[in-house]
Amino acid sequence: MMNRKSFVIAALTIFVQYYNYHLFGFLAAKIASNFVPSKIVVIQLLNTYFIMFITMAAKPLGAVILGRIGDIYGRSNSFNVSLTGCAIAAVIISLIPSYEQIGIYSSFILLLARMAICTLVSSGSDGVRIYIYEHIGKEKECLSMGLSVVFTHSGSLVASMSAWFFTLDFMPNYSWRIAFLLGSIMCLILIYYKMKFQIKDQVDIKKSLNFESFKDLSIKKIVQKNIRLFLYCTILAGAIGSTNQFFIIFFSTYNFEILKNISRSHMQFYNIIAIFLYILFGIIAGYVGDRFNRYKVVNIAIIFILILSLCHIYVLSSSAINVPLFFLSSASLPFVTIPATAILAGSIPVALRYRILSLSHAVGSILISAPTAFLSALLYYKTKIAYLPIMYFIITIIMLSLSLKFLKKTSDENKIPVG
Repeated sequence: MMNRKSFVIAALTIFVQYYNYHLFGFLAAKIASNFVPSKIVVIQLLNTYFIMFITMAAKPLGAVILGRIGDIYGRSNSFNVSLTGCAIAAVIISLIPSYEQIGIYSSFILLLARMAICTLVSSGSDGVRIYIYEHIGKEKECLSMGLSVVFTHSGSLVASMSAWFFTLDFMPNYSWRIAFLLGSIMCLILIYYKMKFQIKDQVDIKKSLNFESFKDLSIKKIVQKNIRLFLYCTILAGAIGSTNQFFIIFFSTYNFEILKNISRSHMQFYNIIAIFLYILFGIIAGYVGDRFNRYKVVNIAIIFILILSLCHIYVLSSSAINVPLFFLSSASLPFVTIPATAILAGSIPVALRYRILSLSHAVGSILISAPTAFLSALLYYKTKIAYLPIMYFIITIIMLSLSLKFLKKTSDENKIPVG
């Protein structure tokens, strides 16, 4: 079992990582107006979402680097690399001159900084999840993912609150930059305390089954030897990420900036409540997943989410928004994603867990999760059908369900002790 200091440092690491990661999405409208030239708001947002999408291409690099560090030298050793890179990138974003000042160079620097965050934060947070999952005890595996979600979405919640506060009408136009500067400072503080408390792995990965056979394999060989497992993990990881991208990041901006059916301040406030609901029910979903059959919990939740999606289609057909329905969707989604994430981690042998999970997460993000905001906005822009973005969400839920059928069998076969 992990001690209190180790858990707190791990939890705060994932909190800070996701604050910086999701802040870009919450401030997409401000970033677009500063770095993306266009007189049409939808085009500005599309170009900003496209930047978010193409920077995901750097994620596999982080998976290769941090995955090897985590599997060979321990999960906790990957924390500092991720936090340091994130701190540097956040400072750069806070200081970049606007497009009006230095032209296209501003967009290029923004692209590189966002790419650095994507490279290190995604794979770094995978290491934190695995660290908590492996240390908390087998009877609490789903709960471990629920706790990870608490701090992941707490980071998103604070990022959302930060974006809301620093873009209020009475704030200076440049104040959104302070939000990124705060993210950098939090990274540096956490690095200091991690070194001070000497946080290390409490389980010996080298004692896991087949460690000696797997430790020197290249990531290419690992994927080749486990191609079906990798493919289904990629689909599942991408689909989980896409559902979060849609309801936590895209949906609020879509309503206030594109459909204009609600004010920015009201929708961002409602989004804060939605994230809070996701956090609260993430813990409940973790408990339920451990107490009952996690596969049945996911399947029941998927059916319910699909019903809610049909309700969203009906509401959006009038270009309206139903806030209680948005809240209900946010509270229900963890019952899909939390047990599914535990199944994902459990389906991978311990000696390969960081490398396969992180790379599948990276590739899944590029192919499925990252395009969510861009493609959803593009669907509306090309068709002017307000409910069409919900169809992208429905497709990802179906993909998630299908991938679980394969991983259910694999998960049962790979319950290997780690110490």
